[in-house]
This record gives sequence, structure tokens and C-alpha cells, in this order.
Amino acid sequence: MDAVVFDIETVPVSEDSFDDRDWEYILKYAESEEDEEKEKEKLSFWAFTAHLVSVTLLDIPTGRALVMYLSDREGLEELDRDGFTVYMKSFSIEGGIERAERRILENFWKKVDERRNQRLVSFNGRRFDSVFLMLRSFVLDVRVSRDLIGKRFSYDNHLDLLDALTFHGQGRKYSLDFVCRRLGLPSPKESMDGHEVKRYFREGRYRDIALYNLKDTIATAEIYRRFYDTLGHIFGL
Repeated sequence: MDAVVFDIETVPVSEDSFDDRDWEYILKYAESEEDEEKEKEKLSFWAFTAHLVSVTLLDIPTGRALVMYLSDREGLEELDRDGFTVYMKSFSIEGGIERAERRILENFWKKVDERRNQRLVSFNGRRFDSVFLMLRSFVLDVRVSRDLIGKRFSYDNHLDLLDALTFHGQGRKYSLDFVCRRLGLPSPKESMDGHEVKRYFREGRYRDIALYNLKDTIATAEIYRRFYDTLGHIFGL
């Protein structure tokens, strides 16, 4: 199981950063105030309208994880979580949030390039995390070192567990929380939900976001272990 699991957390950019033409484009399909709020909720999903606030890389063979996240200070912390040695590295936003994002992305691309021979594993990473990381790098002028999406039916580069568990769209899509609970695994959503990341960031609870990001990644790693042992050979792993 020579693989690296990854996951990200994002928040919308400041609404003040959009001008009237931006809002006209963003809200062009909204027909009511309720629709407008729904469209605003989607801003955190897109690299042109959101910040990368945390990314975790979990190396299964070594049992080590690296969490890189935005914070109000620079820092490095080591801790143990669920059998993994975790390095929490914070990047200060005092010099500008986008500058800190660039530093995280530069470090991220260096790490995944160093692990080029290892499979990347995610949960919905082909549709969200991979696209966001590569496009956010494009927006912030950071060179990408590796194609995170890869070919859908080849898993040497990237296995998206959500895609695999639906057998490429043949079955229903399930949330990470639901899969964890049905497998009897601890769900990362018990203490926090992804919808709360925006509020946590606004409140300065940066480390809490990073720990939530870590929990999501550990949960994905546990699902991968089960998948590898039971269905891996079917997928050529």
C-alpha cells in the first residue's frame, strides 16, 4: 500500500474583492435572495473565488502526515494521531493571505513531486481537491509539478475512492461521513462539519481547521486500507 493520501480545506475570498461585473457573473442564475445565498455558499468550491487554507499529505508506508495551513503565526508542531506521526506547519497570513497560500502550494508541489512513484489517494479528489489545487496554483502563478487527476481508469497515479466506490458512476455516491459510519470507522464529522470551516477561519480557529483536515485524511486512509484489502485486486492495485 505504497500511497499518499491527500485532502484540502478552503474558504471563500472576501466578498469585497468582487466588483459589480463579478457579482453579475456569479449570481446570473440566481432568481431570488435565497438563490443568491446558495450561490455565495458555492464560492469556496472554486479556485478563482476561494483560498486554500489547509492541505494534508499522509504517507501510509512511513506512518507520517504533514499538515500545512494558514494561521496568524509561523509554527511547527509535532503530535501523534491514530498511530500517525503528524507535523503541523503553519504559514502566517500577516504578510498577505495569497502570499501564504503560495508558500503552501510551493511546498505541496515539492512534496508530491518527491513522491512521484507513490499512488495518490483521495475521497472525491478528482472532482474537487485536484482541480482546486491545480487551478489555485494557476491563479497564484505557482508551477505545478504533477498531474493530480490522471486517467480515470488507471490508478498508478491517483485513486479517487469516491469514484471507485461508485464503480465509475454505476452506483450511488456516498459521503465520507456515511461511509465511515457504515464501516464502523470514526467519522471526522462528529466534531466538526465542512460547512463550519468558513466560520472557524473568520474566528481565527486556524489550528482547529487543520486538525479537521487531518481527521478527514486519516479517515480516507482507513477507507483505503479496507478498499485495498477487499477490492484492490479488482482495480489492479
